[in-house]
Amino acid sequence: MNYERLISIYPNTYGFGFVILNDSGEILDYGIVSVRPVNNDKCLDRYHEMVLYYQPQVLIMEDFKSSKKSERIQKLLKNIYDYSQDTIRIFKYTREQIMNTFEVFGARNKYEISKRISEAYPQLKSKMHEKRKTWEPENYYQGIFDAMSLVLTHQYLYE
Repeated sequence: MNYERLISIYPNTYGFGFVILNDSGEILDYGIVSVRPVNNDKCLDRYHEMVLYYQPQVLIMEDFKSSKKSERIQKLLKNIYDYSQDTIRIFKYTREQIMNTFEVFGARNKYEISKRISEAYPQLKSKMHEKRKTWEPENYYQGIFDAMSLVLTHQYLYE
């Protein structure tokens, strides 16, 4: 497959998870941008720095219009979209599209999706976590897998 350099962003309560792939589809960088105290302007500044450094042609993000996330995260998604729309091709996917895509591969929840991703991308195995109990908070590194799930959803639905 022929790819363009892309960035996938997945905002969460820590800041945002991201994955950057090169034009061969290989992971160049990934991680969690943690902003304390969490602040959309600081998150947007960090996103801007990453765009300037990596120069992606494609942005993949969650569809903020159908998002059930907090108002702060919805605003951050909209700000990222507004900032990028004139310079980067943007693809937005809903949580439902992600779940439907991975259900085809037998993954029915975030943990199973993360497990499938870590199997396909061994460099992410060190960030793979145990299945959480219902009373536990989401794992710190989950944002990386959420960002990667957007990439794989894009590849499955778009290409």
